[in-house]
Amino acid sequence: MAPPLPVNLLCGYLGAGKTTLLNRLLDRQGERILVMVNDFGDIAVDAALIAGRSADTIQLSNGCICCSMGGGLFDAFERALSLRDRVNRLVIEASGVAEPRRLAAFALAEPELDCRAVVAVVDPQSLAERLADPRIGKVAESQIRGADAVFLSRADIAGRAALRRTARLVARLNPLASQHVALDGDFMQALAAPHDGRSLAALAPDPDHGRLFASRTISLAPPPDREQLVAIIDRHRRAVHRLKGYVLLPGSDGPHLLQLAGGLLSLNPSAPPEGMVANRLVAISPDAEALAQLAADLAFSPSCPVPARSG
Repeated sequence: MAPPLPVNLLCGYLGAGKTTLLNRLLDRQGERILVMVNDFGDIAVDAALIAGRSADTIQLSNGCICCSMGGGLFDAFERALSLRDRVNRLVIEASGVAEPRRLAAFALAEPELDCRAVVAVVDPQSLAERLADPRIGKVAESQIRGADAVFLSRADIAGRAALRRTARLVARLNPLASQHVALDGDFMQALAAPHDGRSLAALAPDPDHGRLFASRTISLAPPPDREQLVAIIDRHRRAVHRLKGYVLLPGSDGPHLLQLAGGLLSLNPSAPPEGMVANRLVAISPDAEALAQLAADLAFSPSCPVPARSG
């Protein structure tokens, strides 16, 4: 009988840096990682950003994975188990609004899975603001409370004061969790440790957290030029917590990957994977009206988007 498949859960609020950390894990040599990605919204950009870097990618889209304990999720776990002779580890990147309790409970109950550390990724530059937000603070808090290890992302640009403040916030919410700022030996050791169910004991049920969030797909036809696009998004960077997609800018030679995460906007040339549609963005926010205003400002059009060109 095959040994249980080790599984790590990777959670963290929208834009915290989960995909960046996951890609750094995938770049390490000597281990084949099976990735299960849960995009909140109907454009699976996060899955596309890791495609080709892992042994296999299982995509779950259009909802929060911890609110979808139905056939699709169980089918995904069955597929993961069918591939365990080809991989060393399963890493589940949950959507930004997921909390780890239900997923960890499933992994602990499944004899063919070996539940290892639950990792929460936090952005030192925005965590305090997220925790103070009455609409989504409990979600961010539950992710930290349910973690065995907390990874402080963007440590190179956050600054020492922000890192110290974040470390204190995390320690107050979950004194049992180890804290990390680098993908070093200590973090890899923490990743391999068995999940400690005690970190979940203090969590109160919150089955309806998915209702806090709105997701909207915005089509750009035609897209504004780069300067206009950045200016429009800049007006919404506080209300919109995540924005992502590929765009074809007027006068550009190829598509650009647009990402807004943690208030930071990037817009860089990038060849999308085959089949990815350009000039469509997925936006996520606890404020549906903010998404509607963003769509209006971007001159939302129901016309069909154009396929992305890679060259």
